[in-house]
Amino acid sequence: MLLLSPIVGEFGSDELQGKTHLNFIPPRADLLYEMAKKGTYPVPKNCEFHVGSEDWQSIPANVITLAQMWGVQAHVVPDSGHTIERAYITQLLDRWLA
Repeated sequence: MLLLSPIVGEFGSDELQGKTHLNFIPPRADLLYEMAKKGTYPVPKNCEFHVGSEDWQSIPANVITLAQMWGVQAHVVPDSGHTIERAYITQLLDRWLA
């Protein structure tokens, strides 16, 4: 499973110097983490996370934490936001689909 800029919990933009003033809490945002902590979430056999370093919607720290809980790799794409560059995604898909 290849997860690109996944929303893995709540987020807010207050940390980003007040640029957007948005907040979002998906329904049952804490359930994924609770299941991961308990070991009850079914972890995919082959899984990687990819998130932009400047992504305010898919907060890199949250993605890294979940990936560590699952024991899978998390990659933070430097100087990238929620929409990761096409060139990066193209190389990633070429590797995954080879």
